[in-house]
Amino acid sequence: MSSTTEPAHSLPTYFIGHAGVGLLFDDRPRNEIVQANLRNIGEEILSLSPRPKAVVVFSGHFEADEIHGPGHDFVNDFHDSKPFVYEYNWPHQDAPELAAQLWEHLRKAGVKAKRVERGVDHGVWVPFKVMFPNEKPLDIPVIQISTFHGTNLESQIRLGQALQSLRHEGYLIIGSGMAVHSFASIEEIVDAPTEEREATRAKVLTESRAFDTHLRAAVTKRDAKERNQALLNLETLYEFKRSHPTVEHFTPLLVAAAAAGDADVEALGVDLVDPGFSYLNLRFV
Repeated sequence: MSSTTEPAHSLPTYFIGHAGVGLLFDDRPRNEIVQANLRNIGEEILSLSPRPKAVVVFSGHFEADEIHGPGHDFVNDFHDSKPFVYEYNWPHQDAPELAAQLWEHLRKAGVKAKRVERGVDHGVWVPFKVMFPNEKPLDIPVIQISTFHGTNLESQIRLGQALQSLRHEGYLIIGSGMAVHSFASIEEIVDAPTEEREATRAKVLTESRAFDTHLRAAVTKRDAKERNQALLNLETLYEFKRSHPTVEHFTPLLVAAAAAGDADVEALGVDLVDPGFSYLNLRFV
């Protein structure tokens, strides 16, 4: 895992808005936009040359509290509200030997880590099922690494920085979360009196769009130090807490951005912001 010399080619890094399991069966036009955006990213990844040796993915549904156990570790978290979802399958390849190398890489970088066996959660298999369908399967292994549990956002930046050299060593890094993710805002709309519901919805949508705009401005800074600080500064905004009552869907973006270093960034696909949710996708290259 030496990174003392860099090959001429480095792989891009991605952040994807993974949506919920409804992505797989919701037939509304807005959902079709999310699907199309993800399919295009999947096709782009499959066309990469040289081929990545593995996909390293961080999800909003896998956090660890240091090395003592998960803080948020949901593989199947649908609470039986959609029982047919448990019948879904997304075949994929594992790579225990590469995972062991990544574990050692993190340890050498000073990151406390332990190896675990788990299934991939819906922050991975739901979008990947769209990005890499049966007729266009992902033919490289998937290795999932947790983010840190808790509200220390600087720790997520440090994690991404520890993985930055992997872009030059054949690993494709993907953060899977949501630029805006607030079920609390949705509940606020639902719980509003009927005569106030539309106004509440408009207020939440304005907040979600405002944070999405602030985030785009922060992430497009080219200098890695400036970009990382700009992303951390988002936490001071009123719209941050409104858009992320809990931070687990924001932290994969921090890891991906920090892992990208000074790479250029581009938003991918059709922009889509709903009250409480943003489906922003980013490519760093």
